[in-house]
Amino acid sequence: MTCKWKTMLWLTINSIIISTSSANAAHVSNNKSSINDTNIEASIESQNSVKSEIESGTETKADAQETTKSNESDLQSVDKDVDDTTSDGITDDISDEIENSPCYSRSQTDMPLDKTFAYLNTKFCQPAIWFDSFFVDERITDDARAGTIIRWYNDFSYFEKEGFKYRSNVKAHLNLPGMGKKLKLIFDSTGEDDPFAFIKSPDDDNERDISLRYDWYAKDRTSFNIKASFKPKIEARYRYTYPISQNTLWRFTQTLYQEKKVTGETSEFDFEHAFNDEFLLRWNSAIQYENRNNGWDLGTGLQLYQYISDSQAISYQARINGVTEPYHFIETASVGLTYRQNYLREWLFFALTPEYTWTKEEDAERINQVVFTFTLEFLFQNI
Repeated sequence: MTCKWKTMLWLTINSIIISTSSANAAHVSNNKSSINDTNIEASIESQNSVKSEIESGTETKADAQETTKSNESDLQSVDKDVDDTTSDGITDDISDEIENSPCYSRSQTDMPLDKTFAYLNTKFCQPAIWFDSFFVDERITDDARAGTIIRWYNDFSYFEKEGFKYRSNVKAHLNLPGMGKKLKLIFDSTGEDDPFAFIKSPDDDNERDISLRYDWYAKDRTSFNIKASFKPKIEARYRYTYPISQNTLWRFTQTLYQEKKVTGETSEFDFEHAFNDEFLLRWNSAIQYENRNNGWDLGTGLQLYQYISDSQAISYQARINGVTEPYHFIETASVGLTYRQNYLREWLFFALTPEYTWTKEEDAERINQVVFTFTLEFLFQNI
């Protein structure tokens, strides 16, 4: 009996131990499974988070790229607008500058002939106008588009047979306000109103003259003006310019005038050829007739201009003029050159002119001599 109870007790204890072990094993298994599930879920969540971050980063990068592209597009648009505006502004400025230039010639029509004329006139004018401006030629001062010019120059001359002579001259062209450069007040003591002034020597006396000039018409090939002075004298001048080629120009000027009881006319012909930007050849001739029985005055001159720099130039010249009354004879002839330079200031110039002259008066012997002239000039201009 005792042995039987011991056996039952031992079986019961073993059953309990086995149950407890099984329970513990199941609990451990459940815990491991829970831990594994938690780790898996955490891993999945981590992967999802990383994936989300990657997608977010990708979207951010894409947004940034789109924003960058948008900004670049905006900048390109702004740059294009700025470039267009700047280009338009520069084009307008250049266009205005070209059209305001004394060399600009506008085509009268769209016909090829008129366009060709405008092109040739503009191209040829460029070297010619520089020389005329530098030497202050009357072709510049007589231009209707010219601004204010005040010129005071002093000639110190040595004549081989007549000694030293001095001459001071003033020439001023002043635009009167409110007249759009059409009405000018002119003071002249240089004698440039004389068609033969380009021939005369620096010792020739000239009358002082104050006048008003009205530039009635100035466009492309032609110009017309009327001038009245206190001599009294009134004159009308017509000028026509025609470019034969890109480098060759022909100009005709006709002047009619009445001075007190004397009626006269002057015809001037200019022929110009630009070899290049450095050399310009000009041949000018003039013929004058007055109704006071003094016959015809005729003169011609040849000038070769040489460009050295923006402040230096040389003019080589040969000139001659004669009369038909009271008999035919040569009044003046000369050959020489003029070196002109702008010095220290924009308004200060000096010139050196050595020449050989042949001069004769009506009842006197001819004088042949060397003449050397130093010119000091003060020039203020707003061409």
